[in-house]
Amino acid sequence: MKRFFLLILSLISLMLYAQGDYGMYAYLYEGCVDDEDSPIYGGSYSNYPPNLVDAQFPGGDVELSLYIYKNTERQEVYSGEVDEQGNQLLVTGEVLVQFVIDRCGKPGRFQVVQSLTEEQDAEAMRVIESLPIFKSGSIDGIRVKTAYVAPVKFRWKTMPPKEPEAPAYESDDFFQEWSPDSGDEWW
Repeated sequence: MKRFFLLILSLISLMLYAQGDYGMYAYLYEGCVDDEDSPIYGGSYSNYPPNLVDAQFPGGDVELSLYIYKNTERQEVYSGEVDEQGNQLLVTGEVLVQFVIDRCGKPGRFQVVQSLTEEQDAEAMRVIESLPIFKSGSIDGIRVKTAYVAPVKFRWKTMPPKEPEAPAYESDDFFQEWSPDSGDEWW
């Protein structure tokens, strides 16, 4: 019984954690402004020093991947090819977006470093620009700016078939209410 209770408790806490508390680091940097020039570590800016503690997304890298996945909208960019069923195939792949996490944990300096199409690049930028505050990177306990490269994946091969439209009724008589005074039989 004790194992069952612990299993249920673990599942509940996992479900609550999976919903994401994306504002969990905002309190760390209330009123913080990072307007000084300083080195940026990682990405295309410079090498990672061995003692660098990288910036952290609320919940970690897996939660960052889930955030990107959940917030990315399907783009109808056709490749010009069709599959065996005659469905038009979409352009697939990933857009890599580099951004900098400043010392206040705010993402900025967004840049596409690997492109697919204009539409998919724009969607990737929209998703990455919506990222919440990270826990900033540090070297020996001192906060520093770090670069991050995130993949935004477009894996949908075909568009799902469109649902048939509901039939339109030409008259509101269909929805006319029956009343006992109308003289009409209801059956």
